[in-house]
Amino acid sequence: MDKILVNIDFKYDNAGLLDKAILLAKQHSAVIELFNCCYNRGITQGYMFDKAAEQKAEHAYIRQTEAKLEALSERVEAAGVKVSFDVCWERHQVEGVLRKVLRFEPDLLIHGVQPHRGIGHYLFAPIDWLIARKSPVPVLFVKQKPWKDILRIAACVDPFHQGDEQGKIDKVILKKAQMFITDNLSEQRVLHCFNTLPHEAIFDEHMVTDYAALQERVEKEHVKRCNRLLAEFGLSVDSELVDIIKGEAESVISQYAEQKGIDVLVMGAVARGMFDRLLLGSTMEKVVDDVDCDVLIVKGPDFKCPVVE
Repeated sequence: MDKILVNIDFKYDNAGLLDKAILLAKQHSAVIELFNCCYNRGITQGYMFDKAAEQKAEHAYIRQTEAKLEALSERVEAAGVKVSFDVCWERHQVEGVLRKVLRFEPDLLIHGVQPHRGIGHYLFAPIDWLIARKSPVPVLFVKQKPWKDILRIAACVDPFHQGDEQGKIDKVILKKAQMFITDNLSEQRVLHCFNTLPHEAIFDEHMVTDYAALQERVEKEHVKRCNRLLAEFGLSVDSELVDIIKGEAESVISQYAEQKGIDVLVMGAVARGMFDRLLLGSTMEKVVDDVDCDVLIVKGPDFKCPVVE
């Protein structure tokens, strides 16, 4: 990892965000660029009939934002990390961020997620989900919970991804999880959760009588595919760092993250139809809203960013 792009939102405290970015940059001898996509509707509407005054106000607003980023960059630089900063004026923030990603070509985009005040857990805004779905590079969604001294990472894999028979995205998940691995200062776990056919959903009388055998065959197939995937990484389901758990992904992953004290979950974003998403939601979205830890979202190698520079 050579370049890290940190998306800064000045409405919130960025201290924890910077701490994690600095730690990763030091581990990989990477450079950091701080970025802010700014826009003020009042300027656009207030100078509707005076274009020159509008541009002057816009430039002044950008300079103020640059001064704030410069102050943050001094803190990063003081930590011994090479840093730069950039600002763009863009009404559509997601497009501004993604165009910056395409220009800067970072290995990682870090984006902060804020807690929902009234509920006490994290609630993603539309901009968060759009960045998650459209970013061509891995996105680390950072929450306010600090990392422990021994960082615990969990790679969530699923060898049964629809449309990914070759397991491309799972291999990316496992490789990107290694970005956080340092000697004796981290622990990488692997989680696969799956469902078996409910007994009440079986209508074939022959299958009913052999239900236990059917369940056993399903479980063996999951173990077989996991071993095939993990072999490339020197792991197997027999490792104490690999867990295969039966149950609904949303609840299993959330409980697992809490029980194992996970600091970073690594998950894949699989392309789905909009109709399916509206009806069923997304496992990724439900998990990221629910867990208290940070989440790294990665895409498969064939992903194409829908935004162009």
